[in-house]
Amino acid sequence: MTAKPAGFFSAYKQTFKHLIFGLFCLSFLTFIAPHKTFARQDSGAPECFPIRMSFIQPWGDEYFPNPRLWRSELLSHQRLGINEVVLQWTLWDTDVSQPVKLPMWVEAAIRGADESGTKIWFGLRYDPSFIEKLKQNGSTYLHQRLQETSKLAKALKSQILYVSSEPNKIFAGWYISDEIDGELLLDSNLRKLVTRYTTQTRAILKSILPGPVAISGYTDLKSKPKKLAGHWDKLMSNSSMDILLLQDGLGAKLMEPYSSRSLHNAVSTAFRQQKHTVIPVVEIFEIDPRTADFKTIPTTVGTMKSRLKNVRFTSENPVALFSLSSHVLKFDNKHSRDIETFLKQNAKVCNGIELETADTSTPQ
Repeated sequence: MTAKPAGFFSAYKQTFKHLIFGLFCLSFLTFIAPHKTFARQDSGAPECFPIRMSFIQPWGDEYFPNPRLWRSELLSHQRLGINEVVLQWTLWDTDVSQPVKLPMWVEAAIRGADESGTKIWFGLRYDPSFIEKLKQNGSTYLHQRLQETSKLAKALKSQILYVSSEPNKIFAGWYISDEIDGELLLDSNLRKLVTRYTTQTRAILKSILPGPVAISGYTDLKSKPKKLAGHWDKLMSNSSMDILLLQDGLGAKLMEPYSSRSLHNAVSTAFRQQKHTVIPVVEIFEIDPRTADFKTIPTTVGTMKSRLKNVRFTSENPVALFSLSSHVLKFDNKHSRDIETFLKQNAKVCNGIELETADTSTPQ
C-alpha cells in the first residue's frame, strides 16, 4: 500500500470544493433561468386577448324595446373591444306549437345594431325542456322545431331587410340556441337525433339568409375529454356546422380549470386536423353564494385573466365572453369596474395603440 503525501490531500480538498461550488452555481442558474425568462416576458409588451364576441340574454318580451337603448348598449360593447354580440335567443318558451311572433325588442335590437355598426348573431328559440322532449318525443319534437326554425328565420330576415338593404352590415350569422351537453353526445340514439337536427337546421338557415351557423356546447364531465372531442368532431363534420362555441364551465362550477383545459385542448387538437372552428366561451361570473337559486355575480379580473389564458392554445384564437351585458354593463361593483378597465386596455393593446399615449388623451 502506497501512502499519498499530505500536500496531495490538500490539493484534492481544494479541487473538490471548487467542483461542489461550481455544481451549486450551475443548479442555481438552471433554477432561476425560467423565472428570468418569465419576468422578461411579463415586463414586456402587454398581451392581447382577441375577444371576438359576447352573449346577451334577452329576458322577456319587453327587453329593450327602444332602439336608442340598444344603440347605447352596443356602443358600450364596442368601447370594450366587442363588435359582435350573440343574442342567445329570439324566442324563449317551452311551447313550440304557437305561431311565430317576434318579440318587440327584436326590431329595436336590429335598428340599434344598424346605427352603432355592431353585428349580431341571431339565436333561435331556446326551449329549456329541449333534452327532456328529445328523450320523450324524439323525431316528432324535432320536426316541430325545424318547422318553427324556418318561420323564425324568415321573420328575422324580413325584419333585417326592413331596417337595412345591406343585411351583412347587421347580420353576423345564426346561432342554434339549444346547448349540446355531454349527455347528448355520449348517448348514441340522442346523438343521431341531434346530428340530424343540426344538419337540417343549418340547411334551412343557409337557404333563408346565408351566413355562418354556430352551435354551443358544455359539459360537467371531468373525464373522457378525448372521447367528447371525437364526438364533437364528428358532429361538426356530419352537420357541416361552421363554429362551435364551447363554454369553459368554470363560472357555473361545472368544471375545474384543469379538466376544462383538458377538454378545450382535446377539442382544439381534434378540430385543427379537420379545420373546424372552435371559439372558447369564457364565463366571467361566479355563482352568488347568498342566493338559493342560480344567480350570478362578476368574478375578479384576476380570475377572468386566468380563465382567458386557460383556454388559449394559439395567440390568434378568438374567445367569447359570457357575458359583458349581465356582469359588467348592468352590474356596478369593484369587480365589474376592474373588468371594464382591463377590457378597455386590452382593446387598445389589440388595436396596436400605446396605452400611455391613449390614456393621456382620454378625458377624465
